[in-house]
Amino acid sequence: MQDRHGDAGSSKARRALQPLAPRDSRPSPSARERTSTTATTGRPPRLSHRSRAGCWTCRGRKVKCDEAHPRCGPCTRLNRDCDWDHRWNFSDATTSTQGKYSNINTSGNAVWDPSVRHDSGLSPVLDAQDDLPEFAVLTNDEDRERKAVMQRPGTYGVVVTPESFHDLPEYAAAAASSPFGSRRTSTNSSRGGHGSPRSGITRASTLPALTDENTIILDKFEEVSPTAATNVAPFTISESESRRSSYPEDGLQRLSISTAAYSSSLASAPLTPASQPEDYLIRHFRQYIVPRLCQPQQDSNAGAILQTTAEVLESEATRFPPLHHAMCAVSALNLSNNGRATLEDAMQHYEKALSASAAATTPHDLLSDGVFFRHLLLFVYDICIPTEAGDDDTNMWAGHLTHLRLLAMQRHQLRNHAPYAYALWTICQLDMYACLMGSGGCEFVETITRNNMLPPLEHQIPPQALVMSPGAGPFHPHEMQIFPPVLRLNEGIVLRAAKLAQTAHNFRQEVKGPGPIPPGTYAQWQAATASLQNDLHTFWQQAYPVNLGHDTIAASNALPERVRAVFDNAVLLYHAATIYSRTSMFRGQRQIPIASQYDINTDTDNRAQAILHVASQQIENRKVASRQSVFPIFMAGFAAKNPDVKLHAIELIKAFEGYGIGSNTYRTRQLLVAVCEEQRRLASIGGRMEDVEWLVIAKERGLSVVNCGL
Repeated sequence: MQDRHGDAGSSKARRALQPLAPRDSRPSPSARERTSTTATTGRPPRLSHRSRAGCWTCRGRKVKCDEAHPRCGPCTRLNRDCDWDHRWNFSDATTSTQGKYSNINTSGNAVWDPSVRHDSGLSPVLDAQDDLPEFAVLTNDEDRERKAVMQRPGTYGVVVTPESFHDLPEYAAAAASSPFGSRRTSTNSSRGGHGSPRSGITRASTLPALTDENTIILDKFEEVSPTAATNVAPFTISESESRRSSYPEDGLQRLSISTAAYSSSLASAPLTPASQPEDYLIRHFRQYIVPRLCQPQQDSNAGAILQTTAEVLESEATRFPPLHHAMCAVSALNLSNNGRATLEDAMQHYEKALSASAAATTPHDLLSDGVFFRHLLLFVYDICIPTEAGDDDTNMWAGHLTHLRLLAMQRHQLRNHAPYAYALWTICQLDMYACLMGSGGCEFVETITRNNMLPPLEHQIPPQALVMSPGAGPFHPHEMQIFPPVLRLNEGIVLRAAKLAQTAHNFRQEVKGPGPIPPGTYAQWQAATASLQNDLHTFWQQAYPVNLGHDTIAASNALPERVRAVFDNAVLLYHAATIYSRTSMFRGQRQIPIASQYDINTDTDNRAQAILHVASQQIENRKVASRQSVFPIFMAGFAAKNPDVKLHAIELIKAFEGYGIGSNTYRTRQLLVAVCEEQRRLASIGGRMEDVEWLVIAKERGLSVVNCGL
């Protein structure tokens, strides 16, 4: 009973706080109306069971929200748009704050103490004649600054909202894709509750009416010109920087609205060191993004390896600024998934990174490491952005991959070797996974293999240091015997999986029309697929390290961490490529009867179970940075016949969500759920699960992804 009364008391305390009103909400009834309603019904008001931090969709429906990002459970279950947009509530908290904190003293304050004389010398231009019109009539920021310095601080106020930045070119792409992108029709400031005319949803639905004539809501943000910034004498830049340096660092990092510094007017000012938003993006890139791109790194020396890779990129970024913006773009894209940055920030850095064509003019500059890494990071950025399935030539990621292919060839011809070869091997794997998902044709891998540009085995892993000490090698002493054969095994599986993907791409290119496929074509496809399957299995048997047992699970547990990461990837890809060759090479492949069908189905189920077991161990050991595991899990869930196995695969993919760079893992889970639902629907009406084509569903429902893990 004490707990119940305690909960009721806390609920009443929470209810006393006025929550933010949901979108399109109606004003709350007056106290008299509430009293009359309660007296009429005779029922006491119930305690609210809704979350005050949930999404606006659930709050508008008055249901409980589990607060999951980027899409909560109720919205996912009911296929609703999960609204996590900001809401703004401007209210005067002066009285409540002064009552709550009795130790606050406002005497002598120029803003909060009315008894302070106007001629107290707070501003050197306070006694100047004010010949400007009313504050709300002013149309530019320079006039507002001139009028503000003639009055006491706090007299005038300018409010900016996300709508204020709507018309800026940097935000045009995001506004065009927004369902409310066309709602603005005016660029005038609104004041005193008089909103500017607009069509559709107006600001009145999100902002309360302003009754203060000295406070305006800025419809269009205007950047302060450099001359205006230097003409405002009472508030110098050094004072601004000193105040900013005293703010909490975390508070500055969470700011999503900022303006660029003017190097021409601020270069000579004595600046106090302060944490800038770009510094936060670079730090996040070093600590979070690099481990997702630099594999393997699960080792006691992981910190040194990651630091080495980060130092390479950051040193190149100092010489080539577009690379710096590419790093910030990828970092901001990841942070935008959890609200710590905005997608507009990522887009701005992306556009600045594309300006390399103006900075790199000489042939040496065009073949520099900075240009190569710039295209690599923009390639990663673009494959992390959800795109509709279509012609690969229209996709930005395909364009960056083409640039990388040409740069790799020219750099190899110029230097007779591939600098940073582990980055080249990373691109090969990304190209292979993109082709397996139905995007691209593995041209990068084909070019690398045809021109004998494959990195040596010891160069397929990140170096341990920028400058190796004499006698030091790429492997640790306890890895010398086992790491090279495991790398050789992984390389062969990746190349054969790429050949499978390229062959499947060619099959799909041969038949683009809706007409029936001739039986002779099916026979040729089956023969080519069988040859690739035999090559894959033969290589696995021949390249599998002889000192490892046939039980891959036991063998993996006995390996060093860094070697185990590569070995697990090879095992997962081998099983996934085998399942892919049996199910996804061409449309209608599973409908063709073949000999020993029962044995093949049993072997496929066993491989699916093996994939899920390895992935479960990675989750238990918190190896979520290994993003290459998501595609094998997807193939296991698609090919398995047992509903429990399918559900387990969906749960494992969900466990990998939130640890990638973009939202591809979430979309992969959506695709697997859609495929499993279609398989269950066909089975319920007497059909066959084998008739479901996951590539067709991905294209029809807009769930195509280029990479499952990033």
